[in-house]
Parts: sequence; structure tokens; C-alpha cells
Amino acid sequence: MAKPAGPLLTLYITFAIAWAAYAAWALLALSNGQTRIYAEYGLLETTQVILLSAACIAFIVTLSRNGRYNTLLMLSCALLCYSFIVRELDVEDFDLPQAVIALTSGTGRNILLAMAFCALLTYALYVDFRHYLKEALQFAVTPAGMMLVASGLLLYLAAFFEGYQGVEHPAFYEELIEVTAYTLILLSSLTSSLTHKTTCQIQNSQ
Repeated sequence: MAKPAGPLLTLYITFAIAWAAYAAWALLALSNGQTRIYAEYGLLETTQVILLSAACIAFIVTLSRNGRYNTLLMLSCALLCYSFIVRELDVEDFDLPQAVIALTSGTGRNILLAMAFCALLTYALYVDFRHYLKEALQFAVTPAGMMLVASGLLLYLAAFFEGYQGVEHPAFYEELIEVTAYTLILLSSLTSSLTHKTTCQIQNSQ
């Protein structure tokens, strides 16, 4: 069964060029003293939210088109994107009902996300844990899975720059690395969407 290598290659090349141009522009803007690009709700943070929102939608679309296979995995990825979105957004600054703010910020957000991930884990344990564990391990060695792993490593690296005084403008590098990580998450979601039909057909034939 042939995989959609052509569309994926085009996708990767397009994203690589776009990211390189974006990073070069951001570095040029910083060198010109435009420090507001990494400020709260600046260009870099806005880009992060856009990337995560697009990735979340792509995972949900893939989820809606899947059968039994990868359903829980795609739902977990979508939830992960949502957790990053509410982390990047300070909803307290928006004119929203207090109930919404309480559920999407601080302790309320953490409790709600913990409950959601626990519910997914409980479902996996109840239905067929071995199946979902095997599915997750198989996904981890696919291009989409490796992109998610790489994004996690980049987010760990970005956390290093938070409050770091060894370089000038550490917040800029933190935000730019996070943009790179979230770009990989979006690429992972799009890769999953492009390859999910082939994956399902292979698994069904086994």
C-alpha cells in the first residue's frame, strides 16, 4: 500500500521554508530593537496559539474520520493541544464569565485537564489497555509520533531560557523555540491526517 509520500514531502518543504523565513524575520526584528514581538500577546505568542489551534482542529478532524483505530490517540493529542492553548492564553485578561475563567486558568484549569487525561486513561484501561499501549508505541516511531517527541524536547529546552540571564533577550529565544515546537505539533497533526487511511487499512489487514 503506497503512502502519500508526495503530499508529505511537499508539506514538509513548505513548512521548512515558512519556518526559516519566519525565524529570520523574527531575528531581524529583534536586532532592530523590536522587543515587543516576544512580549505578552506579541507576535510570537499569537503565532503559538494559532499553530496549536490549527493542530487541535487537525487532530479532531482525523479523529472524526477514524474508525476504531487511533481514536483515543488522536483525542489525547487534541486534548494536549488544548492544554497548551489554555497555558499560553491568560484568560483572566479577557472579558469572560467567571465560570469560564475559573475552568481555564490556574487551579481550575489544572484540575479539569487532569480529570480529562485520567478519564482517557481509565477508558483505555477498561476497554483494551494492551491495544492502546501497542497503538501508542507504534505511533511513537512514525514520523508524526517522532515530531511529537521532538516537540516535547524543544519545550523542555525552551523552559531552560525562562529567567535565564546568560544571553540577551532570553524570553525571545524561549518563545521562538516554543513556536518551533508547536510547528512540529501542527506538522504531526497534518501528517496523521494525511496518513490515517493507510494506517487503518494496514491495521485492518493484520
